[in-house]
Amino acid sequence: MTSGHVLQASLLVAFLALPLTTGGTVATRAHADDYGRDLPRVASVSAGDALTTMHVAPGFSLELTAAEPLLASPVAIDWDEDGRLFVVEMRGYSEDRDQQLGRVRLLLDDDRDGRYDRACVFAEGLAWPTAICCWNGGVFVGDAPDLLYLRDTDGDGVADERRQMLTGFGTGNVQGLLNSLRYGIDNRIHGSASSNGGEVRRVIDGQPVGPAIQLRGRDFSFHPRSLDVRAETGGGQHGMAFDDHGHRYTCANSDHAIRCMINDCYLGRNPDFTPPPGRESIAIDGPQAAVFRVSPVEPWRVLRTRLRASGVVPGIVEGGGRPAGYFTSATGITVVRGDRVGELRGMLVVGDVGSNLVHRKRLLPHGSGARAERVDVASELIASEDIWFRPVQFANGPDGGLWIIDMQREVIEHPASLPPEIKRHLDLTSGRNAGRLWRLTADDARSPPLPSPLGNTDATTLVRLLSHTNAWHRETAQRLLVTRGGKEVAPLLRAVPDDPASTGLGRLHALWTLEGLAALSPLDVQRALTDDLAAVRAAGIRLAEPFLARRESGRLVEQLALLVAFDHDLEVRLQLACTAGLVTNDSRRRDIISTILARDGEDPWCRIAACTSMRDDAASIAASWMASPERLGSAAAAAVMPALFAQIGRRGDPAAVHAAVAAIDALAVAPAAGERDSRPAATRLYAELEAALAVAGSSLRADGQSTTEADDLASRLAQFNSTVAHTVSRSAPERAAAIQGMAFTGIDVVFTFLDDPEPAVVRAVIDVLDRSADQKAAEQLIEALPRIPEALLPSAVRALTRTASRSLLLLTAVEDGRVAVDRLGQSAVDLLRRFPDKALQERATVVLGPPSPANRQPIVNAYQASMPSSPGNPTAGRLVFRAHCMTCHRVEGVGYELGPNLTALQARGPSVMLHGILDPNREVLPAYSAHTAVRLDGRVMTGLLVTESDTAVTLRSAEGMEYVMARDEIEVLIDTGRSLMPEGFERAIDPRAMVDLLAYLMSDH
Repeated sequence: MTSGHVLQASLLVAFLALPLTTGGTVATRAHADDYGRDLPRVASVSAGDALTTMHVAPGFSLELTAAEPLLASPVAIDWDEDGRLFVVEMRGYSEDRDQQLGRVRLLLDDDRDGRYDRACVFAEGLAWPTAICCWNGGVFVGDAPDLLYLRDTDGDGVADERRQMLTGFGTGNVQGLLNSLRYGIDNRIHGSASSNGGEVRRVIDGQPVGPAIQLRGRDFSFHPRSLDVRAETGGGQHGMAFDDHGHRYTCANSDHAIRCMINDCYLGRNPDFTPPPGRESIAIDGPQAAVFRVSPVEPWRVLRTRLRASGVVPGIVEGGGRPAGYFTSATGITVVRGDRVGELRGMLVVGDVGSNLVHRKRLLPHGSGARAERVDVASELIASEDIWFRPVQFANGPDGGLWIIDMQREVIEHPASLPPEIKRHLDLTSGRNAGRLWRLTADDARSPPLPSPLGNTDATTLVRLLSHTNAWHRETAQRLLVTRGGKEVAPLLRAVPDDPASTGLGRLHALWTLEGLAALSPLDVQRALTDDLAAVRAAGIRLAEPFLARRESGRLVEQLALLVAFDHDLEVRLQLACTAGLVTNDSRRRDIISTILARDGEDPWCRIAACTSMRDDAASIAASWMASPERLGSAAAAAVMPALFAQIGRRGDPAAVHAAVAAIDALAVAPAAGERDSRPAATRLYAELEAALAVAGSSLRADGQSTTEADDLASRLAQFNSTVAHTVSRSAPERAAAIQGMAFTGIDVVFTFLDDPEPAVVRAVIDVLDRSADQKAAEQLIEALPRIPEALLPSAVRALTRTASRSLLLLTAVEDGRVAVDRLGQSAVDLLRRFPDKALQERATVVLGPPSPANRQPIVNAYQASMPSSPGNPTAGRLVFRAHCMTCHRVEGVGYELGPNLTALQARGPSVMLHGILDPNREVLPAYSAHTAVRLDGRVMTGLLVTESDTAVTLRSAEGMEYVMARDEIEVLIDTGRSLMPEGFERAIDPRAMVDLLAYLMSDH
């Protein structure tokens, strides 16, 4: 152990035993009021001095453009076409919703120097307003549960028109409200539904009408005229933005960079394919990447840490005193799109309001998507020493700069996380009447005055502005052209590609403007498909969709087929994979999908998109591939063929299944000398087909399939795989893969491998037994449980708790002494006590004892008092971690990333570890609440809810496996409200081992 580790471990033990003190005096307080002396207020920094607290990356200039009293508690802004700035003021944050203190303020720059001179209240009496978007002389405002439209019709700067347009957005969490209204390039207004989601409907004459759109785990968009609402891929928390090409990005508190890859409208089309979530986390340094704050930890946060660590108040401990941390409150993700920001253009920025900083990332191509790479080394784009600096949102301004919305609050925290003993001494309204707007530009690009008003600009000028270098001009010009209507502008838009002064982005906006004017023709689309800019070609493909069902669509389909074969851009081909499902000619659709899969099947998003586009195409495409040795031997086939055979099985058509078996049978032959052995591929295809048929309630021996033929194929594959599995000179992955094929004729043959010395092989056996419906699987696994290696125990026990019948067998084995309770692990004990089956719960209580009391603080206090004062040993702690923690956490490349990032928790202070281990359900963040899905076959799947849609639910298990289940497979989905981390580790980890574990977790590894 290094001297630093010894000191750190010693400080940890001392901290955990520390009494509450003030100025060195032991704080034996009889009344919570006394804590006021521990909570000195943090004064705000005046607007005139605020810039001195800012650490700004070299090459950039930051200036204040507006401050109190012109605005207060700003959370969202938008400019109208004349440069007037509308500001949403959430003055009721965080507990005063009922007082309706929210406002929309209108800021005016009379001398047009880029700094605002005066303000008026445009609208007031709002509850928790959080979003705004200009449209047609007024503004849409998000004020959950409603979306409002406000307009000033008499020119006095005050809205006299106020209409409720949509309703049903959730309001349960003040930090999970709808936000980030953005006018998209597709002429729809998009927004984030946040963690509250909602069931949203249109409002006509004050009454909700029509079916509700379920937004849990998804975002939304609506047409500003027709107000048709649809769900969109998303599911972030606070922040949503587009890049120049229309790709969407979002963020969540602990996942600061997410890209939406496939639109929700595509994901649920194919009933035989259950897609994963349509988004992906893209930060190279992980969802909870490091942030480098320069501000001090707030006094209330330090006190709360001490109170929680000492057991005076419940809750997760935060603020261990370190100046640096990790993303815990990511907000306002934005792609920088101005023309006066230098190298920042095209990068992602995201704020961390808890750490008082603005972070940036460079976007890099990655397959059909992107990855986000940190730019600043051990620093940030902007970091303030002032804890009142709260960068909640960003905007690309008319002046080409990046605007930063600074809410200015002394405390920005969910009120439920503040103990009453502390909360009574805090003023959660402090900063209510303050707020600032900042503008960031490159040093060599001084911000000019705001541009001339565009409201009365003629159509010819607006069309030219579609090619402007600043995104605000392009988007505003498009919005104005669409709002005004009139197809007479269409010739001007069609002339854009021939204008030498136009740009690729100008052509992109012109194309979408034609769509917004309902003036788009097939010829416009065909021309777009040959454009030099990939984004225009991709837009052309998407805009071809309404024409594909028409008789005259043949030319378009021919062009799409050419793009599939020859377009060099993978993002274009991803859109092709999505759009292919709209081609009505079956043979042409299959040819397009098959060509995409052959070319891009290794790219996961292209493969997923192509699968969503299939109708009953899987069998035909598989047959054509099976008939082509060259295609069948490609790398793409290894990724694509299992997905095709799974769809064949899920559909369950007898003729298709019979053909699939025959195709597998042709592969399941020994190779000639020098030829590739296709039997491993045949094994996987047979397994996929069999598993999919089981989900559909069928089997390979039903629906007209010859029992003899299926049995003969299964027998030959099992014999081949048995040979591979028994050949110790084969690699462990090869032998593990062969275990699956051994089970085709029954699970008896795999039992002997439960004692194999290779962990990968034993894991494969457990997986086979887990999926088997044979009762003998549970019996054999229970018998082997005492000798299964520790690292594999969680998987084995989870297989035994998958159904009520298996769980009863396991409890009987515990009761009669064949299995020791400590072999189950705390997760399984917790699951059995709370199993969805009530009779099983009662049986588990008898055998295992009742669940822990709801208030575990006395247990924590007693355990903490018994911890030794000597320093911990990180080396010994590593062994403790791998025995008890690796099923949910990953450290040094070992374990699974299911629970919160431990490195991030390390930065929040040492005692968070102890309280999180001993009392994991005291304060469960929504992102880590365990969900239980009970399937129709009785199997119980428990994990974190990754995403859900109209057609699918994805859970991530404790081993990091993702289970994607079709909704029609699920009988019930339960939010347990509990952490996946079990209670009771005070019995599994003794105090000495706990000190070692904490020393390991707090070390630099």
